[in-house]
Amino acid sequence: MTQPHAQRRNRRMLLSMLAGFPVRMLQILSGLLIIPLAYRYLGSERFGLWSAVTALGSVLPLADLGIGNGLITTISAATGREEHERIRHAISTAILVVGGIAAVLLIVLAFLVVHADWAGWLNVAGTNAAGDAKPAGAICVLVALLILPLSLAAKIRTGLQEAFQNSAWDASGVVLTLVLFVAATRFDLGMAGLAVALGTGPLLAALCNGIGLWRRHSLRPRWAAVNFADFQPVARLGLLYFALACSATLATAADNLIAIRLLGPESAGAVGIAGKIFGASQAVVIVALLPLWPAFGEALARGDHRWARRALWRGVAMAFGISLLGAGILLVIANPVIALWLGRDTALPFGLLAANAVWLVMQSTGNVFGMLLNGAGVIRFQILTSVSYALVAVALKFLLADRLGMAGIVWGTVISYGLIALPLYVRYTRRHLDRVAATL
Repeated sequence: MTQPHAQRRNRRMLLSMLAGFPVRMLQILSGLLIIPLAYRYLGSERFGLWSAVTALGSVLPLADLGIGNGLITTISAATGREEHERIRHAISTAILVVGGIAAVLLIVLAFLVVHADWAGWLNVAGTNAAGDAKPAGAICVLVALLILPLSLAAKIRTGLQEAFQNSAWDASGVVLTLVLFVAATRFDLGMAGLAVALGTGPLLAALCNGIGLWRRHSLRPRWAAVNFADFQPVARLGLLYFALACSATLATAADNLIAIRLLGPESAGAVGIAGKIFGASQAVVIVALLPLWPAFGEALARGDHRWARRALWRGVAMAFGISLLGAGILLVIANPVIALWLGRDTALPFGLLAANAVWLVMQSTGNVFGMLLNGAGVIRFQILTSVSYALVAVALKFLLADRLGMAGIVWGTVISYGLIALPLYVRYTRRHLDRVAATL
């Protein structure tokens, strides 16, 4: 029985990776086109507001409290154990809970639209951008809240090892967004029009993905399948994933704040630009690694520890190779790309680029171990590890920034991750696989 399941698992992983790469590249290309379009249309002052309001929408997916990620692990493990009833209960209850969260937040949004001083909150009162703050901000938040329950379809497909089907809908959403965004600038629809254009593509893509998934009778949410008792493990797992996502940002979220505090605003801008460029490459690596998460979960649930061990080290080799190639290319082309992208002669220090390149390779490699631990539901260990290395990293940033400048801020993350997180991940993962093998 193990061999057919392993073949199916490998096939679905390969399909998800092959489908994910072009979509991720399309998303990166679309982002590179949209930013200069928005900058030229809005001007520098209103573009600053645009960056702020779009950031509001980007953090709202965390409002599902990790339930989406909890579904991935729960569904993949239930698939491995062939617990189909548990999958139905998890899907129906998750949609009800996340839909309820979105509904409550929509009521809060309606109150804020009526009573809140958006221009004051966003620090644009008295400027040319003040009139855009409320409509653009409200639209970005509204779309993000509407997408919140619909986005569970993509999580469910990922748990079922069908991420390759998500890619088709994601690609259509990206293309539609780009077309609508160009149209909004050409027809001078203002910042609110840009917000509508930016949100329509992802919203329709998530809706169509959900309709396609829920046409399958066994996965269609039903009131009768809502079971809060069975959902408690999913909710607890989701909260752990939520805590992990928050703790994982500690090591890098403060980079711009530390840079502007210690080195000035120009240094903060350079650190942010370098992070975005190398972060795009990291996003490509994540596309290749994400299918490993449900595959590890299903394999471990079936007791196929040999496949998990082989896939782990193959994934490490793949992540290291892809990220090393990407880091090398970016070291060469980063400054020419920045000059072309922003339309000015801007050069980042080589030391800052080198630090980001090493961080790209190290984080990509470590993420493979994280995918196995995610699939196994080992989250508390990851939270403790993330918090530990993040606290050390922040301390090193202050110390090294004084000696190495901008590059020292990134080297603080690299050194802490390399000395604390990565060795712990390697050791714990190997021991976990040994324990699984010993129980069989």
